[in-house]
Amino acid sequence: MIHKRVCGFVGGLTLALLCAACGDPADPMRPSGVIAEVSENIHTVVTVRWTTAVDTIGYVEFGPTREMTFNTPIETTPAKEHAATLLGLTADTEIFYRVVSWDGGAAGASGVATIRTGDLPVGMPSLTRVGDGHTGFVVVPVLSGGGSAAVLIINASGEIVWYHTDDRKLQFYRARLALDGKSLLYNAANISGEPSEASELVRVPLDGSTSGSSISVPLLAHDFVEHPDGTLAAIAVEERDFQGAPLRGNKIVEVATDGTQRTVWSSWDCFDPAVAPGDDPAMGWTFANALDYDPVADVYYLGMRNFSSIARINRQTRACEWVLGLSAPTFTFAPGAARFLHQHQFHVRGNRILIMDNEGAVGNESRVLEYELDMANKVATQVWSYVATPSVYTFVFGEPIRFDDGGTFVNWSAAGQMDRLDPAGNRVWKLNTGAGFVFGFQTLAGSLYPAAAPPPAGLAVSR
Repeated sequence: MIHKRVCGFVGGLTLALLCAACGDPADPMRPSGVIAEVSENIHTVVTVRWTTAVDTIGYVEFGPTREMTFNTPIETTPAKEHAATLLGLTADTEIFYRVVSWDGGAAGASGVATIRTGDLPVGMPSLTRVGDGHTGFVVVPVLSGGGSAAVLIINASGEIVWYHTDDRKLQFYRARLALDGKSLLYNAANISGEPSEASELVRVPLDGSTSGSSISVPLLAHDFVEHPDGTLAAIAVEERDFQGAPLRGNKIVEVATDGTQRTVWSSWDCFDPAVAPGDDPAMGWTFANALDYDPVADVYYLGMRNFSSIARINRQTRACEWVLGLSAPTFTFAPGAARFLHQHQFHVRGNRILIMDNEGAVGNESRVLEYELDMANKVATQVWSYVATPSVYTFVFGEPIRFDDGGTFVNWSAAGQMDRLDPAGNRVWKLNTGAGFVFGFQTLAGSLYPAAAPPPAGLAVSR
């Protein structure tokens, strides 16, 4: 059920009554015609609209209690007609809200009103959380055994606060909040069997206003990134002839903001299949499965599952500046260091790298390994490892992230589990999804809003 509220009253009032109930002709700063409506496409998203008699900027205070401890970013352009989107809401919850407007000096506010969010659609996974040691949001695709896929945003309490599904016969592997602050991006592709010519990079508005737009990028693989200037870069499959037979390698494809596409790197730029054949030809030669980008150094980091290797790639020269792993390595492992096998995502921080080691441990057990990289002598020394208790096995996906405080986030994708560790390596938060669902690669976000000016400190608001 979709709900609409107008200034605290049920919708359906005439415009004249709206102005009489919500506006104050003697106070041109006071918001009038305040309307809140639950999105028809995403029932945990609310859009609030209002007008002011003079040009103002404003924002909305909101929350599940009258304290309304959350707020949307303050607008940047003065206007008389306004809109703001309330994000991070849980399903079937009464939300309190009010509008605050400001002209640089005086301020005005609407009365406090409420609106109830709608229900989650049928088929969403059930989630179970233990512990309170995580903050912020997890943006992650979920895949089910039945072939369906969805993109979710989950809060620190383990509740779904945003979702998107579509009916294309593809799966979603990575989702990211777009840098425009208004949309979410994901890749719709297929890595289970034949790669898809119909694969796309998809953009969906966070406010649920439309179904979104897409960019066709044939033969997409697992991962993509967005550059600071809005350029998208994605892993795709590239097939060439080798010794009279087709061989599947990979390439990195960039999509500029005007839609033009170009290949900026190919497996054949760095590797020779006669020298480095990979270890699972049924799945392809390199089978690249993870991509990161460092805008300061202008380099890509690419993980190749069938090489059990990770390469640092110069975006301008297409050269592999170093390779860590078992195939075509430029690094050696220090004595006693564990080797990773068929890894997926990783996190490079300075001269350290954190890696999801899917199959390098004995038995059906996955782990996270951390290495310190001696760039001068090209030696990788293992400095840390983590295995969940009880242990889990993720044969596909998986991603570790290291925080500035030394804590770690680990997504055991195929096991349907995520862990948040404190700096000492103790698990302080765990999230599990119900049977039949697995997590794709995750993106963490402290807020669902872009960086923007907060409401002015000490703003005096008339009630």
